[in-house]
Amino acid sequence: MNTVTTQPLVSVYMPTKNRKELLEVAINSVFSQDYPNIELVIVDDGSSDGTQAWLEKLAQQHQNVKVFRFEESLGACAARNWAITHASGEFVTGLDDDDLFLPNRISSLVNGYSDDYAFICSSCIWDFGKRQRIIDSIDCTINLEQQLSYNEATNQILVKRERVLAIGGFDTSFVSCQDYDLWTRLIIEYGEARRINIPSYIINDNGSSERMIHSSNGTVGYTQFNNKHKHLMTKANLANQRFMQIRRLRKPLTILEVLKQLGSGHMKSKLRYFLSSNFKFVRRLHQKIYRKN
Repeated sequence: MNTVTTQPLVSVYMPTKNRKELLEVAINSVFSQDYPNIELVIVDDGSSDGTQAWLEKLAQQHQNVKVFRFEESLGACAARNWAITHASGEFVTGLDDDDLFLPNRISSLVNGYSDDYAFICSSCIWDFGKRQRIIDSIDCTINLEQQLSYNEATNQILVKRERVLAIGGFDTSFVSCQDYDLWTRLIIEYGEARRINIPSYIINDNGSSERMIHSSNGTVGYTQFNNKHKHLMTKANLANQRFMQIRRLRKPLTILEVLKQLGSGHMKSKLRYFLSSNFKFVRRLHQKIYRKN
């Protein structure tokens, strides 16, 4: 990655822990960017699998790679905050160590960025293993009411580094939904955000790593999010938060609850979940279509 350019420096922050093989692939996707001015800041959150030695060698080979290490694990969000604090870029964006950037990831975000918005994000590609699906594919602005119903910003954004620092970074008291919380606080502080319909981020849900969406901590995180932002929520927001809790817990969505959800939006997603949570053949069909055997 050539850093001799007039284009703004973008720092990519990446926490990692004991995922050396996946990490190498993720890092290579950063090195493959068509944007010329990138800094990669990696924080090893107490790995015990040889990750740190490999990262130190990597940093020696690349001047624009910074590597830090927590001797004891402090969690991914503490690692993200550390990386952002020690980054040099005007902009920051994140990459999880089991996900991937497409080559146009950073260039498309920078080209679409405007200070008129709190941040910019994009649609994503969800990789189920056998097939992929584009999610959040509509080009739009994201206001607070929309964001309080659903994380319209998906799991990564491009934002001015100074803005993240000004509002205190990721809330490390959250066990999950830290990204949802931070994106929401950015919208509260700086106004509407923008999402572009260029899918440039691949979310790995193909079974090669454990995702928070499949963890019991996911429901705790939504409870924390609700407790923190409930005073700003409308009736529709509360209904959507209730639906997300049901989905995270993998509970069946009852007909009564579907009726209660009418008028709160996202009905296509809710009806799809109603079918999959109540009828085994629908779940099996989804598994057959999207998942590897």
